[in-house]
Amino acid sequence: MAAVLLAAGVESTLLEPPGSDFHAEVVRTASMTPTTLATVVVALRQRLRHGITVRVATPSDVVVRCDADVAQGLMVIRGQNGGDTEIGDAASVPGVLGAALVQETDPSIVALPGSYAPSLLFETEQNVALASEAIRMARVFADPDFVHGAQPTRDLLDDPAALTAVAERPRVLLDLLLLAHAFSRTDDGDPEVSQLRLPGMEEARRLASVVEVFVLPSTDPEARVLVRPLPGGGQGFLIGVPPLAAELMANLCWAMPVLFSVADESYGTGGTSPDRERLWSDLDSSVASYLRSWRPGRATTTLLPPQPLIPMTMPPGEIPHGPGDPFMVFDACGLFLIARALAPILSGRLGEQADSSPLPPFTAGLPRAVGREVMADSSGYVLTTNALILDSSERAPCMPDIGNVRRHFHGERPSRFGRTRRLQQQARRDGMLMLRSVDRATEALLSYYAVADIIAALARARGDSALARHLESIADRRETVCAYASWVKQHGFPESWGLCTWREGEEEQWEHFQAYVRHVQQHLVPAIVGG
Repeated sequence: MAAVLLAAGVESTLLEPPGSDFHAEVVRTASMTPTTLATVVVALRQRLRHGITVRVATPSDVVVRCDADVAQGLMVIRGQNGGDTEIGDAASVPGVLGAALVQETDPSIVALPGSYAPSLLFETEQNVALASEAIRMARVFADPDFVHGAQPTRDLLDDPAALTAVAERPRVLLDLLLLAHAFSRTDDGDPEVSQLRLPGMEEARRLASVVEVFVLPSTDPEARVLVRPLPGGGQGFLIGVPPLAAELMANLCWAMPVLFSVADESYGTGGTSPDRERLWSDLDSSVASYLRSWRPGRATTTLLPPQPLIPMTMPPGEIPHGPGDPFMVFDACGLFLIARALAPILSGRLGEQADSSPLPPFTAGLPRAVGREVMADSSGYVLTTNALILDSSERAPCMPDIGNVRRHFHGERPSRFGRTRRLQQQARRDGMLMLRSVDRATEALLSYYAVADIIAALARARGDSALARHLESIADRRETVCAYASWVKQHGFPESWGLCTWREGEEEQWEHFQAYVRHVQQHLVPAIVGG
């Protein structure tokens, strides 16, 4: 693409960090006239593996994308509210494209200047220009089919206030992660340092001014990291969170404890127990509803919305951060997706900056690019755990009194003395919330690789081998990162907190969950594609 743009006299810039392995696609941005755009699109038609879709995202933004659902040599102009136009003749591209640009660029729907999701913890440090750019990027990377399926009665992309509201919770999660970073000792990505450093609030405030987050209104299977110039100089980072992947992760997390508890004496023999078969059948219908929503294609008729297993409201009798709180599960999945994208930014290991940085010992033997991604996953796991702990505070986000937990979290009979009894009760509450935070973060980690495995199988079955290979490379990191998570749960957290965060047989439970993922790949995905 860069060569075609250069031949047309257009200078382009990578939106993603140089050398980044975050996404299967290469994203570039450039400014050009409608005539030049038509020339570029015609030149790209025969150079790309698939056809091209062109969509007017805002009055000043046109998205040109290689689309696996469009045959090579064809171009489809996507209407914001339907009415796609397919073009096969190069000579007609300028006229049809020009007419579409005039029709779709309605200035009344452009996002209002300054429309953004405010930071609650870093209000004075937040960069308003970067935050507004995040809302604009939500429209640029939107998939009209996904948006219409999610809200058939109205167009989210025509409502700046709605786009801003959707971004509010992810911004809260980003704040929690920055706060967790401030209170988490770090080696700054160098495992050879002799003393860990506490970043502190000053560093968190600085990061809050250069990082923003937004929701990708699409079926993208993973988060994106984009680089944008800041008005006063320097670079800002935008992290796009994929809603379909996050919700599918949350549904798998919700079912995970039950999957863990199902006894299966035939595991590893090729058979299935009645309990496991019944549970898998119940979960299959929910997972299948999400897979049918993934890139449904332009010819698809009315699509039924996904059927989540996880409650969308607080169940009766449950309390926030309790064992049956679905919102804590949603937050854990969202936090992990943001955290693993944020981790290289926190450590200065993004793009070309990571080439000479040392890697931790547990990545030994892995290719350097894979080692960097493994480290991002691992750091994201710990950061997610700490952010969940911060969020479980009774009042404003804060870390629990670890010293009190060490002294008073035990199974002995409570003291009869008032102050000691109160300390024991607080230690028990804090300790249980810390253990629950570890569980939710671990479930999010496992579901992250599960979704990569499942969507990779679906992409391969639909002929998108490039995306399948990329997602398979994510799933391939599971063994190394889960070994790290196992070590942290058995040694790291207990040494820091004085709590036992590991259960006997936990790795076997993880394998039982992976057996379900293989079932989805081998049986559910072929049934969906074949149907």
